[in-house]
Amino acid sequence: MKFCLVNGVQQSHIDIENRGLAYGDGLFTTAKILNGEVQYIAAHVERLLSGCKTLGISPPKHDELTQQLLYIAKNYTLAVLKVIITAQSGGRGYARAEGNGHDVIIMVHDYPNHYDQQAELGISLGISEQQLGINPMLSGLKHLNRLEQVLLRKELSTKAVDELVVTNVADDVIEATSSNLFCYIDHVWHTPDVSQSGVDGIMRQAVLNKLPDSKVTQLTLERLKKSQSIFTCNCVMGVMPIRQLNGQELSIEQALLVRKSMLEDVEDV
Repeated sequence: MKFCLVNGVQQSHIDIENRGLAYGDGLFTTAKILNGEVQYIAAHVERLLSGCKTLGISPPKHDELTQQLLYIAKNYTLAVLKVIITAQSGGRGYARAEGNGHDVIIMVHDYPNHYDQQAELGISLGISEQQLGINPMLSGLKHLNRLEQVLLRKELSTKAVDELVVTNVADDVIEATSSNLFCYIDHVWHTPDVSQSGVDGIMRQAVLNKLPDSKVTQLTLERLKKSQSIFTCNCVMGVMPIRQLNGQELSIEQALLVRKSMLEDVEDV
């Protein structure tokens, strides 16, 4: 970790009774810093504030949070920014204290340079043996309850692939272990519906805005295997082409075109 700020103070510790630690009572977002700017900063701030509203957490002020992130980012040419907002300590058991406030943690980490190298050649995608639960109360949110992803990442470490595609218990394709997924079938890009499981990522939203003809749909593994091209995406790695799905070779040309287009959009901002 290169830098850490907790409630406006440069430090790397927090109250041991913080509700984010005790109950996962909070949410987070992860962004890419490039040339002193936070990419998609407006979307990241909106994600945090709307997530606070959904969870009933007292939110920070929009302008203050935005300016704080801009001030921190200007010190870095290339890095990863992570912002966590939790309900503060207090309350009995699961119940928050009346008038409970929030804690804001801002961290800066090194950027994983291997992402750019992988994107040039594409990565391999396997199929997870584990499945996500169905939880419409929290679906789409980047909340702090990420035990499913921890277990998925542990499974990935035992596989001879770079990433895993994950289904839910209804056997619908949802996402990869830490990113959203798009597949190119019959000349149309498709992405799984995440209204019941998974995270509605900011890069997913940006791609949907860029490719308005894309279809948000229920997607089975059988349908996914008919793809001509696949990519995963998140705000740190951007668009990541898939060169192989479960041993089946795929073209990365269509995915590379999307990656190029998204990079050009960021450069124009």
